[in-house]
Amino acid sequence: MTTLDTFLDQAWSDHADHAPDVAARLPEALPLVADDNGVMRLAALAHHVFGEHLGHWQDGLAFLAQLSERAVFGVDGTASIARCRASLRLCSGETDQRAALTASDQCRVTSMAASNLAALNSQRSAELLHDAVTRASALPDADPGVRALAANSNGIAGTLQELASRTAQQRELMVHAAQVARTQWERAGTWLEVERAEYRLALCWLAAGDPAQALHHTRNCESIVQQNGSEPLEVFFAAEALCLCARALGDTAVQAGAVATAQQAFEALPSDDQAWCRATLDSMTHTSGINPP
Repeated sequence: MTTLDTFLDQAWSDHADHAPDVAARLPEALPLVADDNGVMRLAALAHHVFGEHLGHWQDGLAFLAQLSERAVFGVDGTASIARCRASLRLCSGETDQRAALTASDQCRVTSMAASNLAALNSQRSAELLHDAVTRASALPDADPGVRALAANSNGIAGTLQELASRTAQQRELMVHAAQVARTQWERAGTWLEVERAEYRLALCWLAAGDPAQALHHTRNCESIVQQNGSEPLEVFFAAEALCLCARALGDTAVQAGAVATAQQAFEALPSDDQAWCRATLDSMTHTSGINPP
């Protein structure tokens, strides 16, 4: 029997490569929603698929209307749907509905829309990101709007980093978004989010063609990991960043050392983490000429 949990797990697994199919399946989940938590999770998936992956603003709004009409929800569910609607309308260029929201939700909606538009309209995305940063500056560090800005900025940076090629404007936005994520995670997150923001900055600077800047952030990443117990998964990805930097800088000795560190960390990972880290390790060892464990 399909539950909302199983539906969402499969949809998130499929959405990156099969966004249109996932969008077409979303109405099947409507009868499975029974509480605010379900509303928020399904609304988030719909907003992400129709927004960032497809750019189908009106289709997303239509689905959210169905969710609003058929789902059972309270205050939190209502607020979640309102944020998703406001974000999609902001992306589409419709009337700006943020004024009706709280200051926290205005910041959240603005960063959500910026994330949606990262690969579709980098200029508008950059404008909205700047707006969200301004709004976040008036919020306390513990406010959900600050955390949302951090997460969505990281999403913008990751989306642009993964493109096969970037315009100059996209390059600038990619690096700026990674920097915003680092700043906002300092306010809203733990050492783990800050460390991973340094990792993201390293990869973005590499994608931007500046391995020296990338190495600086890689060393920051390594330092934070070491100061907080050297968890194997974090050691592994810090070593990956160092390997990539060393390769770009032509430093084969550092590259070999990074691969050895990654191999050691890999062996300490649980099997489920090893399964999804294997491809990264294989790529590192292949380019360095070192045999994997």
